[in-house]
Amino acid sequence: MAPEATGTASSTVSVRLAAGILALNRFMMTLQNKRMPVVDIKVDANAQGTGIELGFDCPEESARRYAVLLENMEDVEELHFAATAPEDRSDSSMDYDGRRFRSVENSETGEVGPETVFAYRQDGNVVSATYEGGGVRSGVLIATADGEGNLDARYGHVNASGGLMTGECRTKPEVLPDGRLRLREEWRWTSGDGSSGRSVVEEIGD
Repeated sequence: MAPEATGTASSTVSVRLAAGILALNRFMMTLQNKRMPVVDIKVDANAQGTGIELGFDCPEESARRYAVLLENMEDVEELHFAATAPEDRSDSSMDYDGRRFRSVENSETGEVGPETVFAYRQDGNVVSATYEGGGVRSGVLIATADGEGNLDARYGHVNASGGLMTGECRTKPEVLPDGRLRLREEWRWTSGDGSSGRSVVEEIGD
């Protein structure tokens, strides 16, 4: 049974849309068609674009899925997710926000390669990333970070052949001598052949 709605926003999503009434209309239609549990919405439109703040009344995991769906819309230029943190939850000690990573090692059945670049963002213990390049046309990742910065992630991308691939990943960070991060990942496809593997990505330096 789904949790009873309270009418109070437990998670918020801030979105920057492309300018124009058509972009706003498409966004609003998506909220309606997907029946997203929005209990609060604020819109600020100007010549540079449209800013929207949404409040979701649903479990955090569901709100994250809605955020990923919205982030993948063509008209969405920027998106930030925030959840109300329980009193016993602490933020991660590792800061992923604004860091960019490149693959340096991967198992044979993986599709991420040296030309794939990841751009990470972080809000509290919620970490997200977009990635593309090489065998990946467009991808998105969403994760939670524990107190040591380890990530429990889910990801999905469209590959070079046009196939939609999804998977899950556990990531352990390592600080290199020059201050960059190296991420050691153990992943498993939840689509395709269901195989698993290991990969390593390293932060791209200045």
